[in-house]
Amino acid sequence: MGALKSTIWLRGRVPLAVTFTKIFYMTAALLRSATLQRPTLENSVHYLAHTFSFLATGKDTDNDYALIHCFFRKGYTPPPHYHTHEDESFYMLEGVIEFQAGEKKFTAGAGELIVLPKMIPHSFNLVTDTAKALLLITPAGIETLFKEFSVPAQTLDLPPIPRKIPKELFQRLHHRAEELGSMWLPEV
Repeated sequence: MGALKSTIWLRGRVPLAVTFTKIFYMTAALLRSATLQRPTLENSVHYLAHTFSFLATGKDTDNDYALIHCFFRKGYTPPPHYHTHEDESFYMLEGVIEFQAGEKKFTAGAGELIVLPKMIPHSFNLVTDTAKALLLITPAGIETLFKEFSVPAQTLDLPPIPRKIPKELFQRLHHRAEELGSMWLPEV
């Protein structure tokens, strides 16, 4: 939390800054209170061919992190890219994904963790037809992209396979990703 200025405004004889400070720290405490989350229709979206459930977002964590339960489908993974602001960590729950991070290749299955630091070019492809993982984004921010380019989930299962992603949608997605600090690289 950032420090507040020590200015005290007086209205009559009530110190408004002190009241504001109390509300500010009470709100911060609420953000940090214990919670229980699981994938539900209310916190889930269909993002392209995947289902993402937002267990914690930047709004919930004062932008410290975001945690997303991801249900991936083979063939619909992002192009090689890197992030200028955040690290991504994938904790595998089901299935197998092959990750390329810089010059390193990893094949990860259930119970394994892949950490992709910011500024390291990376990509991934499913080895199995589907996979589930917890995606930890630190700090939060890029998760907004998934929400902006998705539709509310109708089921916690995978959505129907898209026929083809329209070029205009792909261009808007690419532009927004760059605005958020995710730089796409040419395929090699």
